[in-house]
Amino acid sequence: MLNKEVYLKEVARSLALLSNEVTILNAVNLYDINIVAEDFFPGLLNLVYKYELKNANYLEKNAPAIDLFDRINRIAVQVTSDNSSKKINHTIEEFNQNESYKIYDRLIILILTQKKRYTAEFNTDGKFVFDKKKDIWDVEDLMKDIRKLDTEQIKEISSYLSKELCDKYYEVKATQASEIDTIIDLIEYISQHRKVKKSRDTKVDPEYKIYKRFREFAEKLIMEYTTLFAIYGDALDVVYDILGIDEAHDIIIMFYLQDVSVQFLDEAGDDPVVALNRLVAYFAEKLSVNGKKYDRAAIKFYLVNEMIKCRVFPNERSGYDDGK
Repeated sequence: MLNKEVYLKEVARSLALLSNEVTILNAVNLYDINIVAEDFFPGLLNLVYKYELKNANYLEKNAPAIDLFDRINRIAVQVTSDNSSKKINHTIEEFNQNESYKIYDRLIILILTQKKRYTAEFNTDGKFVFDKKKDIWDVEDLMKDIRKLDTEQIKEISSYLSKELCDKYYEVKATQASEIDTIIDLIEYISQHRKVKKSRDTKVDPEYKIYKRFREFAEKLIMEYTTLFAIYGDALDVVYDILGIDEAHDIIIMFYLQDVSVQFLDEAGDDPVVALNRLVAYFAEKLSVNGKKYDRAAIKFYLVNEMIKCRVFPNERSGYDDGK
């Protein structure tokens, strides 16, 4: 019994690592969780349930509604971080449109974050049976089923998770710049590429920007800032202590950020969420030319923090005066 509890704790720790990582990245619109190999989930679910799942990409790249398939047991699985009813309905619609119900008797939705208490009924048009209580899973459901297994099976699952998830996760972390190094290198990149097209007449007014100018996106922007600040706020203080940026240097950084962010905002049709994500991708690509991996969430935090300070997506005086 003691060994079983030890293995269960290891399994729980590994699955929690995955779920927490996905949750944090989703909160800031970064969905590229590269620590999970494409074959990770079929391997895990096959160990737990004795399925014979395979990656659906072996059949068709980006197969609609299906990420994993088992034609022997006639099971299809969609793995998603989106726990909304809209996502589930969309998956069922695609499953029907693709006539996958002719091949598979059961569709399972595996949610990487946490499932909700779904009150809506999910319509399958009578083409297959979908039970929201039995066919929508999350990590808690996996743990409940794993707990029912015998010690040897749990040991095998623990070893698999350690090898396929934790080891790869820490391997990525070992070759990835820390959040402090990421922000330092980002600031140094900006300093070295300071091409300012023009001086802008701007107004620092964060409340106007968030609650009036970008009011449609206010809730999302505030959530991203608070989520990231809890993780990276201390790192930014350390960066400023290390770099000791003087006023002249700070002005150079401000002008550069104003120019490049306005360009991205224009291209995104004044959608700050889209523009911010594109800015993150832009700087991540620029920094990574030397092959070093950088913390994209740390890049995003720096840019969101600069947005709050009105240096990213600045309030230009003419638009500000009209908006007031």
